[in-house]
Amino acid sequence: MAPLRELHDRVPSRPLSKLTKHLEQQLAIAARASEQRYADHRDRRPWTEVFAEIEPTAIAAASLAQVHRGRLRDGREVAIKIQYPEVRRLFPIDFGSFRRAVRVARWLNKSLDFRPIVDELAHFVLLELQFTRELHSTVRGRANLAGDPTVVVPEVFEELSTDQLLVLGFLQGTALSRLDVLRERGVDLRSIATRVANLYATMIFSHGFFHGDPHPGNLLVLDDGRLGLLDFGLAKELPTGFSRHAATMIVAGMSGDTQRALEAARAIGFVISDDKAPALITLVKAMLGDYGQAADLIKQVAPGAFEVPHHFTLIGRVMIILSGLSHSLVPGERIIGGAMLAAVGPYMLVARAS
Repeated sequence: MAPLRELHDRVPSRPLSKLTKHLEQQLAIAARASEQRYADHRDRRPWTEVFAEIEPTAIAAASLAQVHRGRLRDGREVAIKIQYPEVRRLFPIDFGSFRRAVRVARWLNKSLDFRPIVDELAHFVLLELQFTRELHSTVRGRANLAGDPTVVVPEVFEELSTDQLLVLGFLQGTALSRLDVLRERGVDLRSIATRVANLYATMIFSHGFFHGDPHPGNLLVLDDGRLGLLDFGLAKELPTGFSRHAATMIVAGMSGDTQRALEAARAIGFVISDDKAPALITLVKAMLGDYGQAADLIKQVAPGAFEVPHHFTLIGRVMIILSGLSHSLVPGERIIGGAMLAAVGPYMLVARAS
């Protein structure tokens, strides 16, 4: 099942020499797409024509791809993300096995229906396999955040990228997964938690387009103190009005206005009966870091009674990951959950006034 893991899951990297042929094939594809012509290398473009050097050891590796640090011939430092050539062939095979296992589990216990989760997982992995989509999402995220001097999204070298190869500007910093190094640097982790929460609140509730994988390895504290945001493979655009209703659902749910929370949830596509209102409140609390009854949520999902809309799934995933990140940065406190709730607070006025 290795190809089903997300890119941030650490696995042993492969020798660069094993990927050189694939890399050069992708560079040739990129060259043709850029209307350049390399008559002597129709199928492969030697990487030395593009890069002055590529570090042979990957700086990040997982089941879908690995990343190498390199330098263009003009001296600019880059991150080179190479998708493993066999991933697209193996994914349908491995996922078919996963679906069969889920069917067996449901046969043994009718209450364990993990099919919706499996479908979402398949959707997310397919998104991460589309590097061209990630390219455009990175460009859009960089443009959206260009006015924020505290955040950096890598530059994209479109003329060198394909659906299986991404060349991005290299960001020098420390990942939020390296807490020991951050502490040695004297970084205020409480402040970082609040800044991350405000960043995601802005993307979700203001831009309506957000980075969907806030894993600690994808968030950096750069050497100059700014936040670096990596890997837009799961970025998502939200429908018009979706952010407002989602924010209202969260605020109303946390303030005890169950009826308003139900109305907002239905407005964004939840199918939920009145008797499932407690499950909705549990979901909202879990998103903000309170996992007290979260284990029972899967039992509440039922066709026609409690169905979570596709658009909301990634938001829920993001906020739950952020809650885990918050605990890592400031153990015992829900810094990110509190900051996110404060960021959507203005929607409380909307809910009360309407």
